[in-house]
Order: sequence, then structure tokens, then C-alpha cells
Amino acid sequence: MAHISTSKIVPGMIISRDVKDQQGRLLAPSGQEITTKLIRIFKIWGIGEIQINNVAEPGKEAGDDFSPPGDILKKSEELTRYRFQYNDLNDPFVFELFRISSLRKAHQLWKKPESNPLDSYREFEQAPLQVRTRSKRINPEHLIQKTLHLGTIPDIYYKTIAAINNPEASLNDIAGIVSKDVTLSAKVLQLVNSSFYSLKQKVDTLTWALALVGTNQLMTIVSGVSAVSLFKNIPSQLLNMVSFWEHSIACGTAARLLSSYYPRQMDAERFFVAGLLHDIGRLILIQNLPKEYLGLFQQVRKEEIFLFTAETNTFGLDHSQIGAHLANQWNLPESLGKMIKHHHFPGLDGSLAETSIVNLADVIVNALEIGNSGEYFVPIIEPHVRQGLKLDKEILQPLINEVDNQLEDIFEIIYGIPD
Repeated sequence: MAHISTSKIVPGMIISRDVKDQQGRLLAPSGQEITTKLIRIFKIWGIGEIQINNVAEPGKEAGDDFSPPGDILKKSEELTRYRFQYNDLNDPFVFELFRISSLRKAHQLWKKPESNPLDSYREFEQAPLQVRTRSKRINPEHLIQKTLHLGTIPDIYYKTIAAINNPEASLNDIAGIVSKDVTLSAKVLQLVNSSFYSLKQKVDTLTWALALVGTNQLMTIVSGVSAVSLFKNIPSQLLNMVSFWEHSIACGTAARLLSSYYPRQMDAERFFVAGLLHDIGRLILIQNLPKEYLGLFQQVRKEEIFLFTAETNTFGLDHSQIGAHLANQWNLPESLGKMIKHHHFPGLDGSLAETSIVNLADVIVNALEIGNSGEYFVPIIEPHVRQGLKLDKEILQPLINEVDNQLEDIFEIIYGIPD
């Protein structure tokens, strides 16, 4: 184990301590093998020295320390290939995501050989098929108003957002508003002191917390906590809410991390909020049209189509458009609404880089089956998304490792501890 200048490291060395940029964002985890791409990333972000352990075995990739039996590996690859059927596995980036997803599935099957990997998706097949033909286009504003009547957004949300958007409000003013809500205050301090930031010192006051991470991060927590509280009454037979929020929080975490790989400076916290709320329109549809949506769950498995495609065919629009309307109702920044609205088709938005990050985060989390928002097949990674972000396959394993590392902490803060 030794500290080595990044000018002297070579591919094949193994990192023995997490490498982070000056803001504490992870660039490569402990145990990652040094590659040419990583060396370039370190130089881009001004990393002068890293801690090295030893040289990796030839051909050994990070995360491949588990060797599944042949029959399990074959089964996991077959299941994963089925879910990736709309993606081009000849694309190196897509194939690397497929490879990692297949190994992850094999590990799950190996740990629980008695489990059926399709069980979580078969609950909708038990009821009589209720597929609905194309209906008149629904009114998203009407559905949102019905949702807001069924649940209450706490006053603290509106007061906090108003203060954040007020250029004359100081950090002390905002901290004073937040401090009146004990739960929200605790969650702000929890998040700032969690692995999400990996700060070296403990932060114990709201004003200090806001000074360190900014008011945008406060909006992250307020939006997340408010969204979770609004949809607590959705029946579990329609959608497992723990699994839904696990998917959403993982997507937000992945989007935030992906933004740090992109060379242009971006506000990483906006990407967490966009990822967290990207599927929230689906909850509005399920809450207001439960019977029709049950039919969609059954239809997509029978016809092997994407859930968002079935939504458009049935309702005239999909969950991403409804989510964008809700973001507007909540007075969230316009850029956030665009990222939510175009997270399946980033080419439709002028800010391609921003919407592509949320799109790619959603694809990665879907592929890895971290939680479940109802979508079974892995959405397509369009070539212009990866090419536009100038990302390649070597970022995937360190990114996934860090999502796994942060998810438990962030989930407990935003959602709470599941029953």
C-alpha cells in the first residue's frame, strides 16, 4: 500500500482508498482497478495523488469477485437478456451495463435459489385482465388537483420554497423557517452528515448545514419528504411503495453522481431532485385511475411493451408529462420540470445534456433492478445520449458501487425505515 502521484500510476493498479474530488464526490471507490479512462478522469478533476494497493489479476474487473455456478449464470443471463431486448448489446456501454446486471442477478439467484425472479411482476397477473382501450385524453391538472385534495402538502414546504426563491432571504431566515419543523430539521442534518456528502466534520446547526451544501439541497429534502407523505395511501396490491421510492432515490443518487462525471460544471443537487421525482406522475395515475392502471400492468407483460408506451396509448400522455405538471404546481424550477418531462426521450428537450443524465440514471437503475417503479423492460439507451455526455463503459462499475454505498443512508432519511 502506497501513495503514488497520478502522473506515475498505470492501468492494472488497484485503488486502496476512495478517490474523491475537492467537493467530496466519489471518482473511484476502493478496490477499483486503474484504467486509462480513470487516469484521465483523475487529471480532469485535479487529483494529484492516490493510494494504491496492488496490481489486479489480468482480466479481472471490479465487482467480479463472485463466481456463480454455470447454471445460475446461464439463467441470470437469459432473464437479463429478456429485459434488455430493446437495447443494442453491440454497443460497448450497453453491453457493460448488461454484463454487470446479469452478474448482479446471478448473485441474487445464488443467495436465494428458491426465489422466483419474476414473482414481483406476477402479482398483477392474478386478477382478470382489465386492459382498457384508448380513452379520451386525460386532464393532468384535474388529476393533480384531486391528488392534492386527497393528501396534504405541509405548509412548511411552501414557506421553505418561497424563502429559497426570495433573493432577499438570508440563510438565517431560511434556517429559521425550517427549524420550526422538527422532522424536517432532523432530516436536513442527517443528510448533511451522511455518506451523501462524506464531510470530515460533524455539522450540528441548520445555518452551518445550509452554508455548506446550499439551499438547493434543502429543496431536495423538502421535495422528497413532501412527495413521500403525499402518496402514503396507495394500495400495496397496485404498487409496493417501499420499492417505488427505493427506485426513485437510487435514480436521484445515480443522476447526481453522473453529473459529477460530466466535465461541465453543473448543480448536482437539481439532478437528485429530478431523479427522485422522475416517476411521480405514475403515482398520480395509479391513485386516480387504479383499475385502469392495473390493466396496464397486465398489458405490458402480455404484449412485451414499455409501461410508459401503454400509458400514452391508453391515456393520451404518460407519467413523465404529468410529473412535469406537478413540478410546475409546486413551483419547482423550470429546468427540473423539463428533466422530469423528457426523462424517457431527452432528444425532445433543448437541454440535452441535463435530460440525458436523468434518462441514463433511470436506465441504469432499471437495469440493475434497484427497487421497482412498475417498468419491467430496460428502457433504451439511445446512442446520442451516451455520445452527448462523452461517457464510456468504465464509469459504470464505480458509479454503481457508489449508488449502493449511499442508497441505504439516503433512503432512510427521505423515506424512513420500512415497517
